[in-house]
Amino acid sequence: MKAPGFRSSRAAVWVAGASVTVIVTLTFLLFFWNRFVGLRSGDGGFCGGMMFLNGVVPYRDFYTPGPPLFMLRCAAVLSLFSKTMVAIRAAGVFERVLLATLLYAWMARFFKAGNAALATIVTMAASASDFSDPLSSYNHFTILLSVAAALASSYALDENRTRHTLLAIGAVAGAFAFLSIASKQTIGLAITVCLPIIVGGCLIRLDGLRKSIAYLGGFFAAWFACLAFLVAWSVRMGILRTFLQQIFVTGPAAKASHASDFFTRFIYVYKSMRWESAFGLIGFLICCAALHRAGLRDQEPEDATRSSWYLVLGALLLGVGAIALSFVVPHQILDNYLLSSPLGTYIDSYRIVRSLIPFVFFGSGLLGVAYFLRFCSKGGLSRRQSQFLLFTAVSFSIAFMLSLSYPAFEAMTIPGLAFFLAALLEETPGWRRWLVYTACMALLIFEIQLKLTVPFAFAGWVEPPVAVANQTSSLPELKGLRLPKSTVDFVETTVHIIQQNSSPTDTIFVYPEFSILYGTSHRMPATFSGSHNIDVVPDAFARQEAAQLLRHPPAVIIYGAESDAFLLGQEQLWRNGHLSGQRALIAAVKTLGAQYQEVGTFVPYGHLGDVHVYVRPKTWSTSASAPLLPRQ
Repeated sequence: MKAPGFRSSRAAVWVAGASVTVIVTLTFLLFFWNRFVGLRSGDGGFCGGMMFLNGVVPYRDFYTPGPPLFMLRCAAVLSLFSKTMVAIRAAGVFERVLLATLLYAWMARFFKAGNAALATIVTMAASASDFSDPLSSYNHFTILLSVAAALASSYALDENRTRHTLLAIGAVAGAFAFLSIASKQTIGLAITVCLPIIVGGCLIRLDGLRKSIAYLGGFFAAWFACLAFLVAWSVRMGILRTFLQQIFVTGPAAKASHASDFFTRFIYVYKSMRWESAFGLIGFLICCAALHRAGLRDQEPEDATRSSWYLVLGALLLGVGAIALSFVVPHQILDNYLLSSPLGTYIDSYRIVRSLIPFVFFGSGLLGVAYFLRFCSKGGLSRRQSQFLLFTAVSFSIAFMLSLSYPAFEAMTIPGLAFFLAALLEETPGWRRWLVYTACMALLIFEIQLKLTVPFAFAGWVEPPVAVANQTSSLPELKGLRLPKSTVDFVETTVHIIQQNSSPTDTIFVYPEFSILYGTSHRMPATFSGSHNIDVVPDAFARQEAAQLLRHPPAVIIYGAESDAFLLGQEQLWRNGHLSGQRALIAAVKTLGAQYQEVGTFVPYGHLGDVHVYVRPKTWSTSASAPLLPRQ
């Protein structure tokens, strides 16, 4: 710390806060980033990127339910660095750190750097607490682009912006908004609608119509320019019609046959999260007074004093301390302590982290309504309150659109959790601030321990803890990963079976989705889609895929058997209890499996179900061919 007489600069404090944010976030990610393979639906775009690099065109040659940007990003990473999963995973880590930096920069515009840093660190850890987060995630990639668009737009609401400056700001925001729609259509559409309405409307009230038009002109000029580029690329590749069909018709049909299904699923999921929802709403009500005070400030707080440096140092010590305690305090001790509370079995560390989802989702919605009503009133919003309206609108838009994919998962906490925590830290006086610090410390410990215990899981396929991930694989594609022995044995043995019992032009089939096996074996799927998760392929399409499988039997089938109870649960969640097309796929696999030779049965994680490997009899004629994915 500096001597009392010296004058620090706000820029120095800002850089220190950014450094703390990057250091703690990166340290958290490095504990588990390469300690899981993501066997069940967690390959992070590796397979799609490999296929694209080898001339297989999405939408035309294989089914892709989302826009192409994330796949192109994966292909670029593989091409520039190495054709390995660790390259994809490293890119995901870089993007998380970049997202943390942008989120911190947004928070630090209105809150002290130390508070912005701590709020961002907790939020980034919370958003990664989703068990099915593969790190290289198109959800977080799209959120990164959306936050970049929103951060740029926030500068448009500053005082004394010229029309030329607003035009440039709008162009940057419009470009990032379109990039987000080119990565995930739901979030991108929300940001494309949200930013012009909120920023354009606030600018009319604050600075007049001309400046609003300048921002909107730049926004839509850049947006439509990017759109023209994407359309031209699609036309050149000959995929425009199938591209639009798959991302706006076929893909959404897998989530719901009609709009009411989204509401039904929302109620179904949140009924099972009633305690988490209650905790989240109580937490939001506690924050309301702090949020109100934060919005009433006439000017930004001074952030170049000795206390500012103490806040930054405190964020660093709290982050490092939480990481250290995560290894010292056993996870079971914390849960046992919580379970001994009066609420008993209704509280554990996982539920506490899960409560952050309704805290942000419902809280940002309620706060957004309050700010919007004030915006419509005679007095309107101050410039700072307009910024807060932008925060809440972007937070709710992202959370709502993510809820269409699944009603509640941790990516929904960005950016709203950081905003709420920063305001709470800023406006909580005296001893009560230490309660907030304690809560942040506890959240970080829980979040870190969750990832150390379950680095990845999907649909019940839970990968072993980080502590046992100490083996390396001989497969070139898995170079740089340290994995559990059960994972290495299963993947290596299965890939060996595939390559020994098929030629490079043969196809294979994997159900429901272990798409890493396509990329590591360099074989194409026998069906049009490489993933047959119930929320990826609609029922009519699934039945078509089953018929295709029977018409052109693959050389090898890898079938991850799942229980009838699990399938019924999935149908209750995604089909409102109706029978799904998944049953046709399962029947097709069992029909072929009865005629194939079973050469291996694996239990890679010791629960849920076995994985069966079937080989087509040698006497059968080859009935399917596919382009080779060459080993690099």
